[in-house]
Amino acid sequence: MSKSFVLFYIVIVILVEKTVSFPREIYFEGESYRVEGDNRLLRVAKKCTGNRLGLYVPYNAVKFFWSGFGVADSDKVAAEIAQHVAEKEGKKGVTLETLLELEENRHIKPCKWTVPVTPECRQFWQDLSCEYASTARGEVRVILGPRVSPTSAWLTTEKDQLEYLRSNGQDLWGFKQYELESVYCKDMATHQTRVPEIKQEICMRKV
Repeated sequence: MSKSFVLFYIVIVILVEKTVSFPREIYFEGESYRVEGDNRLLRVAKKCTGNRLGLYVPYNAVKFFWSGFGVADSDKVAAEIAQHVAEKEGKKGVTLETLLELEENRHIKPCKWTVPVTPECRQFWQDLSCEYASTARGEVRVILGPRVSPTSAWLTTEKDQLEYLRSNGQDLWGFKQYELESVYCKDMATHQTRVPEIKQEICMRKV
């Protein structure tokens, strides 16, 4: 459906809303929109749902979300960035994957994401991503690479859940966003990495 038609639809909705008793929340193409008092139409973030696995998320740590790295062992790269960036400010940075290494989360047994991924493993990580985003409180930051897929956990689950919590007054702040190559290849150019081959792959493709 063209963008012009969507805009036309929104204009009609607003005009009708002026004269008719109309719901303040509108559903269109699977998305929910809220009509503000000044007739601005804002997209309503969705609350994710999933099986609860009992994930422990420490409040005082900086919670990092990441996506779109496009390399093997992306979780290790994200963990290095989270640790380095947070430690420079005297803080502790965590990702979903590093949280699973905590004693409090040893009861959660993650599956290895393979290509193609099994439906069971996909569901496991979808549930865990939802729980991470819905449990997070305190400071949140995001690291995005150049290959963020529309089907990624960040776009399908985590981003909306965080926006939902923030819009409902939950204790969340920060949301600083980092660009993968900029932070990993420039800011951390001399940083000792545990995955040198992967770092080279990421930084060479920038050239």
